[in-house]
Amino acid sequence: MANAKFWSGAAYVGLTIPLLCYSHTLALPLVLGAISARCVYEALNISQFEEARLIMVPALLLALLLPVSAVLHALLPVLLCYLFLLLCLLQYLIHYDHLALLHIVYCMFFPLLLGSCFLAPLYVRRLPDGLWLLVLTFIGTWSADTCAQFCGKLFGKHKLGIGVSPNKTVEGCIGSLACTALACVAFGALCNRWTTAQFSLPLMALCGLCISVAGQIGDLLASAVKRQFQVKDFSRLIPGHGGMYDRFDSFALVGPMVYLLARILLQKG
Repeated sequence: MANAKFWSGAAYVGLTIPLLCYSHTLALPLVLGAISARCVYEALNISQFEEARLIMVPALLLALLLPVSAVLHALLPVLLCYLFLLLCLLQYLIHYDHLALLHIVYCMFFPLLLGSCFLAPLYVRRLPDGLWLLVLTFIGTWSADTCAQFCGKLFGKHKLGIGVSPNKTVEGCIGSLACTALACVAFGALCNRWTTAQFSLPLMALCGLCISVAGQIGDLLASAVKRQFQVKDFSRLIPGHGGMYDRFDSFALVGPMVYLLARILLQKG
């Protein structure tokens, strides 16, 4: 299992590098759409809800098409989300006698959430210095995840007290915050020295803290869903890692955070 996890992780990093190199092409929205669609499938499939079966196809189409639609027209993602929402509500009203409102809300929530979140890295790439901000998204996510696990195992003594993930520790949380801030500062310093991008290092530290918070919330949300449906992983797609959503639960929320931070703190306009 350890070897499978290592090689799966190595393949993940290896595939990310060419994606970043060709992130200015259609490769980025297509890959983001495919990842989003798989994550949505896993989130709906584990519920075993009848509501999930009814809206699975439009949910997957929404997740797949959102990044591509943003390339065609700025308003298309909004239109697709609205049409999906209307379709889900119509399904509920038609089958009102045997569908549960909370179930249909769950099935609407994750396609809209994940589809929108995986759209964010595309907007990050379009910003000035967007390539480096996209790299920051990956580095911040990896740092937040890895350092939380490492610091938790090495120093963890005090439980965080969150029921959805009882193994989380205060030390792991603080370690993730500190290490992600340092990683972002180091990345900013390298960009300032070796690229035309110029980032404020104090602001990069603040970005690291925010990225860590977003990543940990994304991880906890996925844990809550798995605990709700009493499963260990969303699927067995990736050896040693579980499903696609297990792999990208933190990344999903980090992407929008980086976009907002870049617009508010790191760039003007």
